[in-house]
Order: sequence, then structure tokens, then C-alpha cells
Amino acid sequence: MKTVDHYAGIDIGATNIKYGLFDSTGKIIYRDQKPALVEKGATPLLHLVTNIGENLLLRAAEEEMNVRWLGVGSPGIINNVTGEVAGACPNIPGWVGIKIGSHLKEYLNLPIYVDNDANAMALAELRFGAGKRFSSAVCITVGTGIGGGIIIDKNLWRGSNFSAGEIGHIVIKYDGKECRCGNRGCLEAYCASQAIIDRTKDKMKNGLTPIFEEVLSGDIQNLNIKKLFMAARKGDELALEVIEETGEILGAGLSGIINLLNPEAIIFGGGIVDGGAGFVEATGAAIRKRAFPMAAENLRILKAELGNDAGFIGAGLLGEYKSRK
Repeated sequence: MKTVDHYAGIDIGATNIKYGLFDSTGKIIYRDQKPALVEKGATPLLHLVTNIGENLLLRAAEEEMNVRWLGVGSPGIINNVTGEVAGACPNIPGWVGIKIGSHLKEYLNLPIYVDNDANAMALAELRFGAGKRFSSAVCITVGTGIGGGIIIDKNLWRGSNFSAGEIGHIVIKYDGKECRCGNRGCLEAYCASQAIIDRTKDKMKNGLTPIFEEVLSGDIQNLNIKKLFMAARKGDELALEVIEETGEILGAGLSGIINLLNPEAIIFGGGIVDGGAGFVEATGAAIRKRAFPMAAENLRILKAELGNDAGFIGAGLLGEYKSRK
């Protein structure tokens, strides 16, 4: 009888750290999450990730699981050979330069594989989710930041220096809004969660709509992404307008990616996508309107199937997609 392999993965986000155990069929055996508390600094975050890794592997051992490595997905440009955060991580202060791989290997005494979180999400969807029937796909995560993973010929494309897929930092307006990365006019500065909240507040500067009055208990300071989408699902026209506009902007930026790569599919995941309310549909309509007709003719526009689990699942698979460098 064939042995079922088991995998352990950690998905570091700017808001939450998600982690879990699953088997080679994609069945999740255990999952949990903790607040990332990135405002406390990079060193406490690394200690928290280490503690999560220890507990995760202890749980796997107690349940006699065959875990051969630990995988970690992180925001930023990740040198997946050394496991170091090599650059561009604006949503976690002080994270650039952190040697995640060597630190965890020292404490956990197990092979450690580290890669960009959106790359991990792409691997998960390729193996078990919306991407499994395609040879080429672009996976987009939209949440606190915007990330991307590129699949070509059923393999992850990391680029010549590990920075492929930084879709959130495509410049759509050369003199536009300042982005946390230090540049101006990036997609992330217009379409990530804080940008969406700011746009909503600007539209409500003359007062709350009746639905927002109810959802926010009369206080604009209670506004967050979940409550914005709650208002949209209740039919609030202003909330729906914000979501439509955000989809239009994101789709405009992504249309260039479709022209460049001509993938079979584009797959959307992340907290904002999970909010629903027509966000993916609005983005897809903008892509089809702006991309070359031939590039978009057979394009499938899909929602990720694995939800919040995709990050840690893809991280757990990293040992099977080691860099050839």
C-alpha cells in the first residue's frame, strides 16, 4: 500500500499567520492562525513563527505523520535558495534581511523551504485547486498587499533574481499615489485594503449612507474591509461603487500581464476576493475590455478554490518545487 506523505506549512501575512498540516491528497488534517502583530517588530515576528513551527511539528510527531520538511510562505522578495527576505516587503517593517530559513533550521532541525507567499498560493492552486487543469496561470492575492505567482508549463516562474510576480508594484500612474514600497503609482497603492478603505472614507466625507450607518454603528472609524463588503452585500450603492472602481483599476493593471504572458487562466485569491460582492467580476470585465482580444479570448478568470488555506498548503509543497539554482 502506498504511503501517504504529510506536509507542514506556515503562511506569514501582514495581518495573520496561518498554518496547518495536510496530506498528499490535499486533505487538511489541522489548521489554525494567530495574529502576526507586525507592529511589534521583525524579531518578535520571527520568534512567533519559530514557536508556531515547533508546535506544528510536535503535533505532526504526536500523530505519527510523515513530515519531511517545513515550508514557509512570506511577503517580500524571497531568496528561496537561502530562505532570506531579500527585498521589497513594505507591509512588514524591518522584515527585509531576515534569514527565515537558517533561523528555523537551527531551531527545528529539519529541512526548511521558504518562498514568497503568493508563489506558495500559486503552487497550492496548481496542485489541488483552480489551477490544476492548466499549464499556465497567473495567481493574484489581494488583501493587505497585492502579490502574484506565475505558473509556466506547470512550474513556478521565480525570475532571474527571485522577484517575478510582484504584480502589486506594477506602476499604473507614473506620478500617482505614494506606495509603501517607496515608488509612486503602484497597483497596491490603489487596490490593496487600506487604499479601498481610504477611497470609501473619501466618498463618505459628507456623511454615512443609511446602510453604512447601520453596519458601522454610526461611526466611520469602525470601517474595515469586512464591513465594506458587508454593506455591499446589503446593496449599498456607495460600497458597490467603490468595489467596481477598484476592480476597474486592478483590471487595467492586470491587462498588461495578460498581454505579456497570455496565460490560460488568471486566479484570484486573498481576503478582498473572499468578500465577494462582484469584485472578481468587475476586475475580469476590465481585463477583457483592455487586454488584446486574442490574449483574452480563451482566458479563464477564476476565484481560488482553497481560500485561506492556500498559503500554508503551497508552503508545505515547497520541498517538491526546489529552485534549480
